[in-house]
Amino acid sequence: MRKTLMIAIAAALSLLFPRIIRAERIIPEPCGHPRLILKEGEETRIREATFQGGLTGEAYSYIKDYSNKLMTTPPCERVMTGRRLLHVSREVLKRVFYLSTVYRLDGGRKYLDRAVEEMLAVCRFSDWNPSHFLDVAEMTMALSIGYDWLYKDILEDQRIEIRDAILVKGLRPSEGQWFFTSNNNWNQVCNAGMVCGALAVWEDAPEEARAMVSKCLESNPLSLGSYSKEGCYPEGYGYWEYGTSFQIMLISALESAFGSDLGLMDGQDGFYNSSKFMSMMPTPSHKVFSYFDGGRNQIFQSMQAWMATRTGDTSVLYPEIAFHDEKGFIMGDTDRLFPMFLISFSGIDPGSISRPSYNIYSCSCLEPLFIYRSGWESPDDTYLGVKGGCPADNHGHIDSGSFVFESDGVGWAVDLGSQNYNSLESKGVDLWTRGQESQRWDVFRIGAESHNILTVNGKRPVVDVRIPIRETWRGRSRKGAGLPMTPFYGGYLDSCYRKVYLDKKDNLHVEDFFIGGATKQNLFWTMCTEAEARILGPSAIELRKDGKVRILRLKTRHYASPRIWPTTPRHDYDAPNPGTCLVGFEVKNVMPHEKVSIKVSLIPD
Repeated sequence: MRKTLMIAIAAALSLLFPRIIRAERIIPEPCGHPRLILKEGEETRIREATFQGGLTGEAYSYIKDYSNKLMTTPPCERVMTGRRLLHVSREVLKRVFYLSTVYRLDGGRKYLDRAVEEMLAVCRFSDWNPSHFLDVAEMTMALSIGYDWLYKDILEDQRIEIRDAILVKGLRPSEGQWFFTSNNNWNQVCNAGMVCGALAVWEDAPEEARAMVSKCLESNPLSLGSYSKEGCYPEGYGYWEYGTSFQIMLISALESAFGSDLGLMDGQDGFYNSSKFMSMMPTPSHKVFSYFDGGRNQIFQSMQAWMATRTGDTSVLYPEIAFHDEKGFIMGDTDRLFPMFLISFSGIDPGSISRPSYNIYSCSCLEPLFIYRSGWESPDDTYLGVKGGCPADNHGHIDSGSFVFESDGVGWAVDLGSQNYNSLESKGVDLWTRGQESQRWDVFRIGAESHNILTVNGKRPVVDVRIPIRETWRGRSRKGAGLPMTPFYGGYLDSCYRKVYLDKKDNLHVEDFFIGGATKQNLFWTMCTEAEARILGPSAIELRKDGKVRILRLKTRHYASPRIWPTTPRHDYDAPNPGTCLVGFEVKNVMPHEKVSIKVSLIPD
């Protein structure tokens, strides 16, 4: 009777709490070596594609040329940069992945020997810097790919040394690491490294390897939940490249080893939709919507080829091919994973790649966005990006309500993007706490002053509030977004609402409606620009760049004056910002609880 009662209670609990009680995940045995990414025999398809030339052949030549240059280059050494070994780990991953790719496609003992030399040098490091675990994760992936891909051709004693390093310096230091409970790019990169390591050494430590794969599969969905249903990645363009690229490595490793991703990607449509998000991030002149800690320049996003094979939407490759045709293979840090482009693109018909059918993208994620571009063919096309969100999020800047605007090849309104972390950390800047009084917000490129927003009396807005996009306009006569900004100015203003939009001629307009706070205030409307600026009168500023001229014109019933500010460093740790300045207007003496509206328009001369 008691046993029956306990079974009934357990059944009831399983209905009430289905997310708590779930079936144990079954981890099968992996296939034989090579089992990571590219299984034995799959080289044939890629080799045939490279023989046909085109972009696949060019990509392989890029990989082989780099590999040949390594023949006279000594192995990497354990040299720290500040608190990181990451630059070394990344270079090792690039070297081993490229060399192993050439060996598998072309043969040649020199590529095998050089890859093994690199791996053995790393095995003899004292450690892989587990205090900054990204360093360990990328190093583990590097050795795992080399160990797995070259397994049958390297000597037994070499295999033992590499295998032991993966276990002792890679997998075991993960115990207690915080990335398992994070929801950002650390989760993706570190879990990918650990899964690759576990799969590589499975035969010699099956229980440990199985436990690691299981643990990573439980952890990884935390980061997958960061993608909105529309595909927006909250950490922006640069960190999509980082986190998503390693997520793809993780998925590909599971699929190649087990024949499936073991259910990891079930229901993860937002992840796949992020390929569309990324296709809209570059501007027509090959800059990017560089919110948060991201660079300003477009790079070749090689993982879009993998995305295209999964979604069937090859149009997401259109901006990458256009960029390549003009700039070549200019990549960011994830150039070390470039062989994945070769593997993925070799299965795509280049003739199937057409320009996207969409020109507007919006999302309601943690960092809501509205993006519009007028076309896909000309560097003179118009581009508008509007952002809400929360500055205190990972890698955040004080940029809620900000916008970027490009037309005629000129960045009329820009975001300065990120600054090199070590350049700040080496000066003692507390870069990684994100409270209201954090020193992080004093960095010029991160704080409020450099962003295209309103500020009140030069004071810092509230950093831990989330600003949504309440409305969007998508018609011919108006394209843009409206944002309720009141919480951002908590205590300073009674209310604030911002509209950023383009008219039917694609001229920019920014309207701010606000009610003053309890005391008299001065407000500053600012915009960072690549153009040269000149004050024309009490309500107009001329912007001029490359022979193009636009007028920034203010319309308000309140007293205001035009202003131009330099973007020179404010502190000894700030980076210079050549070719830019801040323009805007000071709205003076807003009385307590006074209603004020201002409209700033950017129109051709």
